[in-house]
Parts: sequence; structure tokens; C-alpha cells
Amino acid sequence: MGTVSANRVGLSVAAVLAGWHAVWLVLVASGAAQQVFDFAYKLHGMKPDAVVGSLDPGLGALLLLATGAIGYVSGFGGAWVWNCLQRFECAGPKTAMRPTDVSTTPRHAA
Repeated sequence: MGTVSANRVGLSVAAVLAGWHAVWLVLVASGAAQQVFDFAYKLHGMKPDAVVGSLDPGLGALLLLATGAIGYVSGFGGAWVWNCLQRFECAGPKTAMRPTDVSTTPRHAA
């Protein structure tokens, strides 16, 4: 595999994380978040004892900005590490196998 664009990976991870939290904010705004929260806790064998409050637009925007920033930094950092590992792996010159590198001696002499 080759190197990747750290900026593109950062933007992609940021979009996924911020998008996931945008869905959560829509659930909070619509009043459906408590049922989703309770269901998720029960699936994990836990007692849902927290209460989902009402949507505060300012905090919602901060949530999206924070998760987007964390996603970008995480994606960028992961891509940077990936690219460094690719350079390390490919540090030596890659030479393609040429037909002259293959033994021309027949396997079974007749």
C-alpha cells in the first residue's frame, strides 16, 4: 500500500465523528434520545439511570466543533504514522524481478 493524504484522512474522520454527533443532536432535539440511550444501555447489560436533557444550541455547536477537531487531529495523526511506516517499509530500493533473475535451468533434466 502507498501513502495517504493526511489532510483527506483527517477531514474524513472529522466528518464521521461530527456527523455521528449531529445525528445524536437531532435525536435530542426530537425527544427520541432518551429511548435510544435507554435501549443502548440495556443492550450492554447496564441500568439506564441518566436522563437526557433538552438541547442547548450553543453546547450542541461546541459538541460538533470539538468532535470535528478531535476527529481531524486523530485522522491526520493516524495518516502521518501510516505514511512514516510506509516510508520505513520502503526504505530500500524496490527492484522488480527481471527475466534474467529467474533461473533458466530446467527443473527436470530429460
